[in-house]
Amino acid sequence: MRQDIIRGTLAALALTVTANMAAAHEFTAALLVTGENREARLAEAVNGFLLAADERDGHPAETSDGHLGGVDVQLLPLPAEAAGQVAGLVGTPRTPTDVLVVIGPEPDASAAASPAFAGVVLRPGVLPDRWAAENDASSFAVRYQSTYGTAPTEAAALGYNAARRLDIAIRPLDGVAPAAALEAALAETASGMDWQADVR
Repeated sequence: MRQDIIRGTLAALALTVTANMAAAHEFTAALLVTGENREARLAEAVNGFLLAADERDGHPAETSDGHLGGVDVQLLPLPAEAAGQVAGLVGTPRTPTDVLVVIGPEPDASAAASPAFAGVVLRPGVLPDRWAAENDASSFAVRYQSTYGTAPTEAAALGYNAARRLDIAIRPLDGVAPAAALEAALAETASGMDWQADVR
C-alpha cells in the first residue's frame, strides 16, 4: 500500500514537472488593435505576426501559432469582438497573457493597456523606411503577398515588426522571463531593426 502511494506521488510530481516545463517553453501574446477599422486591421496585424512566427523556427503540424525565439507562441487577438476576420490560428492561448502587443493611436492604446496587466506591454516600434518595397524577391512585402495573396498594410507590418522584435528578445532568454530582461532586450529594437536579417 505504501509503495502504491509513493508511486502515485512520484507520478503526480512527474506530471507537474512536465506541465511546468511545457508551460515554461511557451508563451501567450495578446495582439490588441485599437482605433478605427479594428476588424480588418486586427486580421492584418495577426497575419503579419504569424508570418514572422513562421520564418525562423516554423515547422509542419504545429500545435501552437508559431515560434518566436525558438519558443512556442500562442496568439490571442483582441478585442474579441473585433476578431471575426482573423484566420490561421491553431494554438490555445492562456490567460493572463505574458505579452500584450498594442497597435493603435494614442490615447486609445494606453487606455487599453490596463495598469492591472502584469505582463510585458509592447508597442510595435519603428518600421523600416522601405517596408512596403516590392523590388526585392526576399522582401517582407513580397513574402507577405506570396503568403496571403495581397499587399501588406501598415497594420500587417506593425504585427510583423512586433513579432520580429519578440523573436530577437526571447531567443537568448529561451522564454519571456525574467520580464525585466525581456523589456530591456525589446528596448534595443524599439527604434528600428533589419527585417532581412535571420530570415530563412
